[in-house]
Amino acid sequence: MEKLDESKFEQRLELLALRIPRELASAVTRLLRSGYLLDKPRVKPVVEDPEGDKNRLVILSERIQKPDLSDMSQQALDSLKQLCNVEVVPYTLTLGYSYWSADHILKRILPAGVEVPSSFETIGHVAHLNISDDLLAYKDVIAKVIYDKNYPRIQTVVNKVGTITNEFRVPKFEILAGKNDMVTEIKQYGATFRLDYGLVYWNSRLEHEHIRLVSLFKKGDVICDMFAGIGPFSIPSAQKGCVVYANDLNPDSVHYLRTNAKINKVEDYIFAYNMDARVFMQKLMTVPGLETRSDSQVATDESYSKEGVPPNEISSSNGNHNGAFFSYEIPIHPWILSVCGPHTLTV
Repeated sequence: MEKLDESKFEQRLELLALRIPRELASAVTRLLRSGYLLDKPRVKPVVEDPEGDKNRLVILSERIQKPDLSDMSQQALDSLKQLCNVEVVPYTLTLGYSYWSADHILKRILPAGVEVPSSFETIGHVAHLNISDDLLAYKDVIAKVIYDKNYPRIQTVVNKVGTITNEFRVPKFEILAGKNDMVTEIKQYGATFRLDYGLVYWNSRLEHEHIRLVSLFKKGDVICDMFAGIGPFSIPSAQKGCVVYANDLNPDSVHYLRTNAKINKVEDYIFAYNMDARVFMQKLMTVPGLETRSDSQVATDESYSKEGVPPNEISSSNGNHNGAFFSYEIPIHPWILSVCGPHTLTV
C-alpha cells in the first residue's frame, strides 16, 4: 500500500521583500501590482513583519532577484522611493502539502500516464470514488488526499466495491478516509433529503431530469411513483401541491421517504408504500373503494427497524389513510412514473 509523505511536497522559495510602514501597504501594493508583486494562489503578498508591528513586508515577484531592485523599471522604482525609504530584505516562502491542490499531489504520487481520480461524486458530506483496478494499490493515499483537500465539506470518503448484486440497486462501499458515517443530507431544488448512502439508492446526476419532470406537474395532479426511492420526484411534486402515491421495494428507502416528507412538511400529500412495483401497479388499477384496511397494513415510522420491513409488505405512511389502498380519488389519467436506467417513463 502506497503511503503519503507530506514532507516531499515542500517547496522553498528564496524571495525578496520590502519593509515598509504598515500605513503605506495599500499604496505600495497598488504601485507594484503590475508584475512586481508575488502572484501565487492563496498566498498574500503583504505579511506581518516579525521584527515589529509598525511595519509590513511586501513580498516581491520571483523574477525580482537583485537587492538593488535594478530588475524593476526606473519609473516604478522612482515612484516607490517617493513614497518611503526602501529597505529590501530576504524572505523565504515555504509551500507545503497544505498549499498544493489534490490534482497536483496525485500527479506526483501516481504512476505516469494514469488518469488522476481527483473528481468524485458528492453526496452531502460523503465523497464517492470509483477507483479503477489499476489504482487500487493507491486507494488509501488517493482517499487521504481527497479528504484533506476538501475537509470539512467532505468528511467521509468511500469507494464502490464489486458489482451491484442486490435487488435494491445499492452498491457496497468501503470507507477509505474520514468518519464512519453514511447518513447525510442533500439540498436540491428547495428540498432537503436525508439518506443513508450505504442503504439506499441515490444518483445526483438525475437532478435535471427530476426538475424537468416536476415542472410538468401542476397543483392538484395525482402522481404515482413506482420506484420512489427516498423521494427525489415525490417530495418536490408534493411541494407543488400534488397528491403523491410513492412506492419502493427497499424498506430503508421508504423509511427515508417518510422522514423527508416530514422534514419538508409535505407528509399530508405523500402516501408511501413498500412493495413490489408490480403489486403496486395492480393495486393502482383496482377500482377505488373495493379494498379495506385489512388488505392494506398501515405502518408508521415507529415500525421501522434496521432489519427493515419484510419484502412486499403493503404499507402507507400517511396518517390520513381512510381504509382504501388509495385514499384519494384517482383520476382517469394519473401521472405514473417509472425510472428506467437514465430515462424516466411517464404515462
